[in-house]
Amino acid sequence: MRLLTALFSPRRVALVGASDRPGTLGNLLARNLESFPGEVVAVRGGASLRDVEGEIDLAVVAVPAAAVPAVAADAAAKGVAAMVVLSGGFAETGAQGVALQADLVRAAGGVRVIGPNCFGIQNCDLPLNASISAGLPRGGGGISLISQSGAYGMAIYTLATDERARFAKILAPGNTCDVTIAELLAELRTDPASRTLCLLLESLGGAGVARAFVEQARLATPDKPVIVAKTGRSEAGARAATSHTAALAGSEAIWSGAFRQAGIVAVRSGQELLDAARAMDGQPLPAGPRVGIVTNSGGTGVELADLLADEGMTVPALSPALQEEIRALLPAYASPVNPIDVTPVWSRYAELYPKVTEVLARSGEVDVVIPVLLQRAAVDAPTAAALRDAVAALRAEGSGVPVYVCWVAPRAAQPNADLLQEAGVPCFDWPARTARAAGHAHRYALARQRTRPAATPPLPRQAPLPVDLADPVAAAGLLAEYGITTVGSALCRTAAEAGAFAAASDGPWVVKVATAAHRTDVGGVRLGLDGPDEVTAAAQELLAGAATVLVQPQLSGVEIAVGAVRDPSFGPVVMVGLGGIWVEVLGDVAFALAPLDRAEARELLDGLRGAALLSGARGAAKVDLDALADVVVGAGNLLLACPALTGLDLNPVLATADRAVAVDWKLSSSSD
Repeated sequence: MRLLTALFSPRRVALVGASDRPGTLGNLLARNLESFPGEVVAVRGGASLRDVEGEIDLAVVAVPAAAVPAVAADAAAKGVAAMVVLSGGFAETGAQGVALQADLVRAAGGVRVIGPNCFGIQNCDLPLNASISAGLPRGGGGISLISQSGAYGMAIYTLATDERARFAKILAPGNTCDVTIAELLAELRTDPASRTLCLLLESLGGAGVARAFVEQARLATPDKPVIVAKTGRSEAGARAATSHTAALAGSEAIWSGAFRQAGIVAVRSGQELLDAARAMDGQPLPAGPRVGIVTNSGGTGVELADLLADEGMTVPALSPALQEEIRALLPAYASPVNPIDVTPVWSRYAELYPKVTEVLARSGEVDVVIPVLLQRAAVDAPTAAALRDAVAALRAEGSGVPVYVCWVAPRAAQPNADLLQEAGVPCFDWPARTARAAGHAHRYALARQRTRPAATPPLPRQAPLPVDLADPVAAAGLLAEYGITTVGSALCRTAAEAGAFAAASDGPWVVKVATAAHRTDVGGVRLGLDGPDEVTAAAQELLAGAATVLVQPQLSGVEIAVGAVRDPSFGPVVMVGLGGIWVEVLGDVAFALAPLDRAEARELLDGLRGAALLSGARGAAKVDLDALADVVVGAGNLLLACPALTGLDLNPVLATADRAVAVDWKLSSSSD
């Protein structure tokens, strides 16, 4: 039986640990399962699943932790497809709990396990409430939620009731001892009832699990939004690292890069998660960033316009013809300029709000319409009903322009918001929440267009790595195998060798300490050397404190940092940033999971705040973005192909109109 079916659409459910005693977990689950349309088999006291006649698709377990492995063994013997273990007392409690959880997994055999220590599961359409929630959110919606916070699983019932949100499926996996978040996402992305996929995440586990999650999200986002609230955001303690890439690769930065690459909508809180979901599940996606605002308060309209600009959206001036069409509808002293201020003409709100909304949505000049229902406009029930009917008419005629309501009203007006939201018109309290939800919908609409399957990873490298990765010449040879060009260099042990190299090549030259990290910080670089004598003198000075120096021709170009690191959650990750030695100060960096293709690498470069420096700002020549992108691709492929490597820094890479050349590089391995 498919995992999705066993969990959310079982034919028969066994409740192990059922109880008639009020206040017990077994009693709460028994009452919650009363609405299940299939058969519920109560397994009480010393009874066993093995004694139950007929097949069982799903076992819901609510017995003390010590008894759970035996229940799992019974489920395996019975041929149960899946079990949900709500009991606590496992890995979350310490070493003994970890061992007990391992016993559970071993005993379960082929039975798929959700939990332990979990909130449970809900199918709001069936209905199935195999959870500790006080109630089941209403079905009929396309929002499905996976929450690593059991408390949020319970709170969502209240939140959904208050916001009139309709759900499809809800699951809180607890300790995630067996079924992973990636597997659950894979199931939901192919579930027709789940149109909008929401996740509240604390962690994803090791590199294999985290990467699998991103791969599943990448497959889902061209068709369904994947919205993630990631809690526990913090900076990595890598400020003292000798690698630029490691120092910049804070966990939040890498999560953000992976999410962007997969087209995931990243939000900052559970409330924002539900706001974004309601915007995308109840209305079409915006075709662009242009917003038309209808308000009865100039100040609120201006505030909303500013907040929308922060989200990358615009409130454009309307064409003269459209302004005249709207002006004909409004009182003489009202403004048809966007935001459109209908003024406090209370008696006409039920006429003006829906009519102006329809005109804007049909105009072709805006991609989103936001009516601001403020005070009297919100209190007036006929206005809410007329706006509901106008949006229904737009949907019926196939209009693709979403309508979101900015709701600024007293509690007494809530029934009017409920009326709109029951009809699929989302209402968001105050301009800040409205703008944020609209921005998420707009960004997802853009992301789904650019998200594509992951690039093909390189084959593992068969040849051994150079014996000494600290040898820059040997390391340069390895980089060249993956398409990364480095500046021609001579590794010199004496000043005479350095001078001889300069005499045989064109200058000016650079002399640098060969193996120090952050050479500039320790005074290990001499630039602009004009002849062999200057090179010899510089080498003599640096060799007083170092065994070897590198001599290189001095190049120029836009300084870019390119790196790769083996992240404990996601595996090989690449980084690009502007600034060379100033990359950590500027903080203009972006991350993505390897492998990348050239187009993805160019998108990563285009996303830098200072990307204009690469495209000819202030009359400068454009750099060869394809050559620079190939360096980024090569850095990721090198780390993928060589598991013994833990990271690499190419800083700076000098980008010019016809090439991209690394002039400093460092490779790290697990043996360092």
